[in-house]
Amino acid sequence: MNKIIYRDPSITIFQSALFQTNSTVVRTEDSILVVDPAWLPEEVANIKREVDDMRGDRPVFLVFTHSDYDHIIGYKAFQADKVFMSKAMADNPRKEEAVEQALDFDEKYYIERSYPIEYPQGDFFVYRDGVQYRQGQTKMTFYLTPGHTADSMMIIVWQLGLCIAGDYLSNIEFPFIYHSSVDYVKTLEKLPRIHDRNWFTRLVPGHGDPALSINDWLHRRTESLAYIYAVRESIATGVPFDDASLWNRYRFPRLQQKYHADNVALMTREYEQGLWTWDPEFSLEMLQDSPIEANQNIADEEGG
Repeated sequence: MNKIIYRDPSITIFQSALFQTNSTVVRTEDSILVVDPAWLPEEVANIKREVDDMRGDRPVFLVFTHSDYDHIIGYKAFQADKVFMSKAMADNPRKEEAVEQALDFDEKYYIERSYPIEYPQGDFFVYRDGVQYRQGQTKMTFYLTPGHTADSMMIIVWQLGLCIAGDYLSNIEFPFIYHSSVDYVKTLEKLPRIHDRNWFTRLVPGHGDPALSINDWLHRRTESLAYIYAVRESIATGVPFDDASLWNRYRFPRLQQKYHADNVALMTREYEQGLWTWDPEFSLEMLQDSPIEANQNIADEEGG
């Protein structure tokens, strides 16, 4: 059974019992946004009841931050007026694999749903940073955030100072890197610049607790960068990674040690391919929580 871990007049965050997965419902005067509805049938039904109760004559928009099966599994429970995703998610060559993973999950646990499992069909595609969509007075801005997956994106709801980040900046997970550590670092590095163009104070990760202040999500960003650079340093220098420190910080080592091992294997391949190099002068102490600086330029990322 999911629970509501945050609610105000405009935002409701449902959290699944599985992997502390977050599904966010945003209500404005002009629309209802449902982001990554998950996991179990009764949990998805609770989200749908909330949406139906508040909908009125407003359109319902579904937003998918990326194509991992746990984030798309509730897609067909909703009759959405418009579906938002990245162009890379729409073009994902492994759509069938995501669907099969969801079907395997349901069959493994004898789960039956009142709706089919299908890969989302999009109506609005985000093909570059800074793409905007307006519905009345509601303004949404989207940013491509590859790294975790190749097709990840974030959404910012301007008037609420809200960023829904997908599987980034969790307080219960170190970076799970399925696609590229190089792209993952680039995504983390551009977050302050995204902030300066949009000024969000609250950030919702795909798993764990929301960050309800700028300092909170900046600290999580620093932790994520520190983890990636510590793994890289271990690979480049041969000095063993400090596993004990990692598990002192993150509480689920029986599961997460697999994701850490996968990260090490991926970054080792990248190092051997010359996709990143290690600077022996670099120190992890250099990664401090830097303050937000206004008016930084993100024109290159936004395409002008």
